[in-house]
Amino acid sequence: MRGDTLDDDNLLKRALDSELPDDETTERIMGAALQQAEDFGLRRFTIDDVARRVRVSRVTIYRYFPKKDQLLNALLMRELRRFLTKVDAVIAAEPTPEDKLIEGLIFCLDFLRGHRLLTRLLRTEPELILPHLTTQAGTLIAAARAWIAGHIRDEVGAGRLALPDEDIECAAELIARTVISLVITPDTVLPLDSPAGRRRLADLYLTPIVQTLRPSE
Repeated sequence: MRGDTLDDDNLLKRALDSELPDDETTERIMGAALQQAEDFGLRRFTIDDVARRVRVSRVTIYRYFPKKDQLLNALLMRELRRFLTKVDAVIAAEPTPEDKLIEGLIFCLDFLRGHRLLTRLLRTEPELILPHLTTQAGTLIAAARAWIAGHIRDEVGAGRLALPDEDIECAAELIARTVISLVITPDTVLPLDSPAGRRRLADLYLTPIVQTLRPSE
């Protein structure tokens, strides 16, 4: 995937605003492209291999995606949209700020740590993805910070949190950096893979923090 796409300041907004494929052929091409990338990574990714998976000619694929980068970028937008749409639904379903934070974090970690393409790139082609999650992660963090801050402001606006506006983006960035760290370095003593362990972790460290930000009765 091209670095300029991953460094786009409006990456998350573009993902949410992007339109899903509205025809069967485009969906089949993108599905095959994802499987090809999951199985063989990006360095060996070719339009010919995708065409063989879809059982169409490469000319047909080029009609939909004139360049390989355009197909990969469309795939990135689709996967980001799928992630953001699902986590938004998880957060919306929870009644309290504590539950929104805990369930939102758990979903993000489960989704990202279980994403086949992301985990493959981190394992076999880290030079393609790690810079965008570490030394060159500024724009990605800024995008994630703005998105998380939007959820926090919703809670403040609804009277469920009392957090000064100047502190909202700081809190959002702490959450974003925590998720990124746990995704790119999954080895941890934190009991993230055990439901009981995650609940204990939340009760000890996350719930008390959110409760301190609750408005006074």
